[in-house]
Amino acid sequence: MKKLFSLAALALMLCVAACQNGGYKVIGTATGAENGDTVILAEVRGMFEVDTLQTVVVKNGKFTFTGTQDTAAMRYVIWKSNANPDLSVATRIALENAEITVKLDTAENTIAEVSGTPANDAMTELGKTEFEMNKKAERIFDVLQDTTATDEAKANAEKELNQLQDQMIAKYTEFIEQNITNVAGIDYLTQYASMLDDAKVSALLELVPETFKNERINKLVEVYSIKAETAVGKPFKDINANTPEGTELSVSEVAAQAKVLMIDFWASWCGPCRQEMPNVKAAYDKFHAQGFDIIGVSLDQSADAWKAAIADLGIVWPQISDLKGWECEGAALYGVRSIPATVLIKDGKIVARDVRGEEIATKLEELLKD
Repeated sequence: MKKLFSLAALALMLCVAACQNGGYKVIGTATGAENGDTVILAEVRGMFEVDTLQTVVVKNGKFTFTGTQDTAAMRYVIWKSNANPDLSVATRIALENAEITVKLDTAENTIAEVSGTPANDAMTELGKTEFEMNKKAERIFDVLQDTTATDEAKANAEKELNQLQDQMIAKYTEFIEQNITNVAGIDYLTQYASMLDDAKVSALLELVPETFKNERINKLVEVYSIKAETAVGKPFKDINANTPEGTELSVSEVAAQAKVLMIDFWASWCGPCRQEMPNVKAAYDKFHAQGFDIIGVSLDQSADAWKAAIADLGIVWPQISDLKGWECEGAALYGVRSIPATVLIKDGKIVARDVRGEEIATKLEELLKD
């Protein structure tokens, strides 16, 4: 008994010392958790790589982490059921030297509440918005997947989904703008930069404090510097690569024969690219006779998969690829970090970027007038 008391006393002393020295104390509750369940404080890298930083055991629905951070960082708090290893709940927190409160609920369809610092307070509010919008999105997807729904109902659902996406992008933009000087805003910027206006991202990057200029931010700075060089109004950059038949072809060769040229960055494995392809094909069919042409730049790695997709999708315009996947040199020239992505060229200059859907036809009608 004395030994147990001593360990408890030591833990308390360490907690007090950490807080006095400017450390962090994460005070958590886990509604629905059983005594003996574990909660880990972790860093998650990539999709599945979890580095456990601390592990504590739930007692009476409560848990605590203490320590110090050199710099605020995004971390995960993950509850794991002792009785059922397949059950777990994770939430992200901004781990910084302060007292932070985490309220977890192990039930399904719930969100955690994290508070105690401006970054965590802001993320909790954003999380509530995301939660509500995800519920709306689920209802819309139900309509889109309903085989008995009318074409009109599905068309309305698709418009509603696009509106919902625009609303969510606006929320992310607002959140990042308001939190660009803390770790949460910077983390969301690195996640959602591709959804924001390029000029907006460039302006936000200039506001990032020196202490938070990590590898991800430095990469974004590099990418958006390249994007600035290939913005609307700039001369296009040439791309040289092989066709599916193995012959070399360049963007400049195709551009020389076209009044308006679209560079279409895509890949056989990219679901959104395949969904967008009918719109691209419709634009080609409608405007090719008027001087519109396309050159596809594929971010594939497998030549066989690339060739099969070209046949399956009925693509008839020129295609090139260096088969380097995300290391595609052509994509790097244009700062492309997500696909599908498009670049429209006229008279040697870039006249539009990332037009898709109905926007393609609208833009081409404007560009092909004269």
